[in-house]
Amino acid sequence: MPIYTLEDLLEIAAQLPPLPQAALRAIQLMGSPNASATNLASIIATDPALSAQMLRWANSAYFGMEKRINTVLQAIIVLGVNNIQEMIMAYAVSGHLNKPMPGYNLERGELWQHALGTAIGAKIISQRCYPPQEEEAYFAGLLCDIGKLVLEKLLQKTDLSEAESQPVSFLAVEGGAFGIDHAGLGAAIARSWKLPESLVATIAYHHHPASAKPEHRLLVSAVHVADAAMMILGIGLGRDGLRYPFDEAALSALKMTETDIDQVMEEIANRLSNANELIGAA
Repeated sequence: MPIYTLEDLLEIAAQLPPLPQAALRAIQLMGSPNASATNLASIIATDPALSAQMLRWANSAYFGMEKRINTVLQAIIVLGVNNIQEMIMAYAVSGHLNKPMPGYNLERGELWQHALGTAIGAKIISQRCYPPQEEEAYFAGLLCDIGKLVLEKLLQKTDLSEAESQPVSFLAVEGGAFGIDHAGLGAAIARSWKLPESLVATIAYHHHPASAKPEHRLLVSAVHVADAAMMILGIGLGRDGLRYPFDEAALSALKMTETDIDQVMEEIANRLSNANELIGAA
């Protein structure tokens, strides 16, 4: 079975359509004292397509504004910096994730719905457990499976029937076949995009939060639990969804109970429906 080097896989990743530079710069403002409405508007203004998308969202029936929003700055002031940053990231990655993933047995839209729901769930959990990281949690949840964009192409060409017949996690299957699993590869891709280290670490350890550094563990745990909640909801399972270990220590770190998870899943379902309405409204 072939083993690929990280350089081989990153070379394949480089062939993916790049994320819009304006979107990356806007996300890099996250948590920065420079994340003002004016600075964010100036970044978005460098990308006409992104600017037009922001105005379509702001003027959609979803928000029901009484007066028409004519500038990106107006949209940011009315909707808020955090909401706009979330919309930008969703816009930036939806084209990557909203496609068939035959290597993982996912139909068009399934990985996107899973990612969007994980992002929403991670934010909900962080709002309950550690509000200062809620925006990071949203972005990390949205990006946690980006490594699958590369590995799914290889999975289509690789016979893993023997490996999958063994009682091991799908991470072990990926690692055995390709020398790295989708979490590790996703972290490498995120680092190549110059995303914040907290996001890189969360992508790397979202299936093994106990392995993350202490300063990242709450964030990683929030994404881990949100990801598991999406599996329970049956959204984006694919060939691998039921073959990841659940880390009970993540619940302890977040001080969550099974009842809390039930409430989070209900809230995810509601907010995911709203998010789809908004994105569809564009």
